[in-house]
Amino acid sequence: MNEQSREQAMRTAMEFIHKYDGDLKALAATEKEELKQELEELKKKNFQKVADCCMEEYRQKYGERPEDEYWMYMIAEYFATGEGHTTCLMVTQALAYGDDYGPDDTYRPITTKEYRAVREFHKEFGTWMLHGIRFLSKEAFYTECAYYIPPVMMKLANAKCYKDFHTKVHYNFS
Repeated sequence: MNEQSREQAMRTAMEFIHKYDGDLKALAATEKEELKQELEELKKKNFQKVADCCMEEYRQKYGERPEDEYWMYMIAEYFATGEGHTTCLMVTQALAYGDDYGPDDTYRPITTKEYRAVREFHKEFGTWMLHGIRFLSKEAFYTECAYYIPPVMMKLANAKCYKDFHTKVHYNFS
């Protein structure tokens, strides 16, 4: 999704909210619950769309993701005049939990690892930072982002241990 499409989507959403603000407040409790469920489903679909786009970009740049790679490496950057520069990094195993499993109790996740990684990124950094999210290869992550990563994480780069890393760096010189 390009920047112009993202801006249009945000404008459309804001116009909708302003236009129907009174109507939304008047909804009965059951209608609100139905709307919440519908929005939750839309959010899940959007996470999958973001994950699919990120994986397509990943494949074009790095090829197929190694099957033995347990972690997902992600970065998102935001630049704005007068607002500075924000960089968000995350390393996660994107483990399945809750409704990630199907109803047949087979304990096979019905969501993709990429979907779960995007969901974790969203949970940590919010919706706005999903706009610039990219999946990186392990090598690219530890090379391109080395100045953001603490030495202990650099030491653990090849360790077979559970690690979950996230950081947000913001600076503004204006």
